Amino acid sequence: MKRIIVPILLITLLVSGCKFFPGKKDAKKVDTLAAWQHKQDSIGNVQAAIAAKEAAAQDSLRKVQEMLDKFHFNVIIGSFKVPTNAEGWLQEVVKMGYSNAKIIDSPNGFKLVSIGAFETYSKAFAEIEKINEGKEEVDKTELWVFDSK
Repeated sequence: MKRIIVPILLITLLVSGCKFFPGKKDAKKVDTLAAWQHKQDSIGNVQAAIAAKEAAAQDSLRKVQEMLDKFHFNVIIGSFKVPTNAEGWLQEVVKMGYSNAKIIDSPNGFKLVSIGAFETYSKAFAEIEKINEGKEEVDKTELWVFDSK
C-alpha cells in the first residue's frame, strides 16, 4: 500500500506545483484601466452620435415649424365644440376633394376644420372666391379666414 500512496503523493505534488508546470503562458493579461477607458470612449462616441441625431431632428422640427408659421391664414369650412363632430366633418370634407384638410384648435376651445393654409390673408380670401366662383348665393359654401398666429 505504501508503494501506491507514495507515488500518488509525488505525482500530486509535481502536478500541482506551479514552478514545475508553468501555467498558460499565452493567457493575455488585461489592463483593466485601459479596458475601462476604452469602454468610456465607446460610450462617449455613442452619446455624441445620439446628440448629433437629436440636434438634427430638432433642427428639422424647427424648420418645419417655421414653414408652418408662414402659413397661418386658414380657410375654415366648419367650427365645432365637440371634437368627434369635427373629425366626422373632416372626413366629409376630404371626400369633397380637399386633401389638405385638417383640424385646428382655436383659442376659444372650438375645433376648426381647415381646407387650406396660406401665407397672406389675401391669398386665403382669393381661395374662398375661387371655390365659390360661379355659384348662386344660396349654393355658395360658407367659408371664412382664421389667423392661427
